Amino acid sequence: MDSTTTRTMPSSSIPFTTEIYRQSYGRINGVVVVGEALAEQHFRLLARAIPEDAGELKRLGAMEGRHARDFVGCAKNLGTEPDARFAKELFAPLHALFRDCDRRGDLPGCLVIQCLIVECFAVAAYRVYLPVADTYARPITASVLQDEVEHLNYGEVWLKQRFSAVKEAITAVCSQALPATLPILRALVPDMQTIGMDPLELMVEFTEIFEQSLEAIGFTRHDATRLTLRAMAA
Repeated sequence: MDSTTTRTMPSSSIPFTTEIYRQSYGRINGVVVVGEALAEQHFRLLARAIPEDAGELKRLGAMEGRHARDFVGCAKNLGTEPDARFAKELFAPLHALFRDCDRRGDLPGCLVIQCLIVECFAVAAYRVYLPVADTYARPITASVLQDEVEHLNYGEVWLKQRFSAVKEAITAVCSQALPATLPILRALVPDMQTIGMDPLELMVEFTEIFEQSLEAIGFTRHDATRLTLRAMAA
């Protein structure tokens, strides 16, 4: 996966300083900041659950914490604040599903939610946002994008090594977690359009990256597509 692939779009005409832009950016930035903060929590829980990889997982979690702080800085640069309350409401179902998997000791479920679904969503979102980012946020977003690919790869490797044993668990959690992810995107459609992002492009990008991840861990292309479409239609 080439994390540097982006669409070339001029961002000079985007009205970064208008109130409507700042309001929309604050809601989107809130989702980004809360998503990164939850990712840090998730990786720390995974470190407890997978002690042999605890050091690596804590390192990945610390990276997510830095991402959250960096994106708060992006909001401040534009004179706005992340709308954390709005974001926490959107993430609540997906976070609750992760915590439920963690309580039940469902490691494949935890890894699918965080390392596949959340990270694929992040990679897709940052790729689509990068061409329209302001000059302060652009290098930060590019750097974070590289990190998110690394986090995605951890989950792919872990699940691939155990694919025959966890295939059914992966399918089961996808049927719950993907429908919990789509409302986040739908809620942000008007704000994405305001700041120059194409919601349809993001959805297509997410689907492609997620299906590629399923193939990387052992699903056939046909099964990966069928699993994704079925879950998203639920």
